[in-house]
Amino acid sequence: MRGPVRSQHMMRLHARCILYFNAVRDHGSIREAARQLNVTPSALTRQIAQMEDEIGAPLFDRLPGGMVLTAVGEIVARHIVTVMQDAVRTDEQIAALAGMRGGRISLMTVEGIAGDLMARLLTRMTRTWPGIDLQADTGSPARIVAALSGGTTDLGIAFSLDAPDDLRRVAVARFPVGVVMPADHPLAGRQSVRIEECLGYRLILPSESLSLHQVMEPMLHPWRDRLDVVLETGSIELTNRMVAAGVGLAFQSRLALEFDISRGTLAHVPLDDPRAVTDLGVYVREARWLPPALERLIVEVREALREQEEAARVRGREPVAVK
Repeated sequence: MRGPVRSQHMMRLHARCILYFNAVRDHGSIREAARQLNVTPSALTRQIAQMEDEIGAPLFDRLPGGMVLTAVGEIVARHIVTVMQDAVRTDEQIAALAGMRGGRISLMTVEGIAGDLMARLLTRMTRTWPGIDLQADTGSPARIVAALSGGTTDLGIAFSLDAPDDLRRVAVARFPVGVVMPADHPLAGRQSVRIEECLGYRLILPSESLSLHQVMEPMLHPWRDRLDVVLETGSIELTNRMVAAGVGLAFQSRLALEFDISRGTLAHVPLDDPRAVTDLGVYVREARWLPPALERLIVEVREALREQEEAARVRGREPVAVK
């Protein structure tokens, strides 16, 4: 009897209580969740209490700072996120059978690829999947993992991500890490540059919030006493602007620089070190089924990454004129 009883309890969750539970989880407050749902706090409190009674365990710890999921609440949250995402897939599959190419897809990427690559990718998606409703945000690798695990975003794209077991990587490409410098810098005409050749210049380094920090640390560590670091930052945009202003050299992949390189303001020279490579991965939640629009977006991402990877290989074979 234990199995059927538990199944009945979970079936009861597939109703209005899903919205109530999810609102409290998102806002961490009965009062704010009730305001967002346009219901009374007492009604919301009764619904949560009923869920806890049926499951037989508290779902939230009532703390001075708000409502925090218990261990049981975390399990229920994972179940509810899967149910909600699968419901979206069902709706989109039915729409696809009717010849409609709609749907809503949210994605979150690291700042370094939010420019040229993502603009081309999303433009292509809007043309191949008319009616798609896209939401794109930027965030740190930790934010991307949390958003994917919590079901608040459908697709995450990040460099060298140490993904937890509940995420699945659906595409990956490898890109060389190089030195970023003004286009007229003395090193700009080189085919490659060694770390030790950068020691005579001030440096702008990635902070620990960026996965690039972990890529660069082994290469920089032997020279730590000789580094002239002017700035550490987690902002790619700030890094590029500071480099363009002549403040110092930086390290990153070329993906965040295409616009500046095409304008002739910045240059990117690969580092002469086999460790100077970063993986750009594309991730979804492991437990979910993928709606048709998301499956199509993954196809588009794979193609865009393949093109970028091939372009990087071609550039690596091209001779560079020494200035």
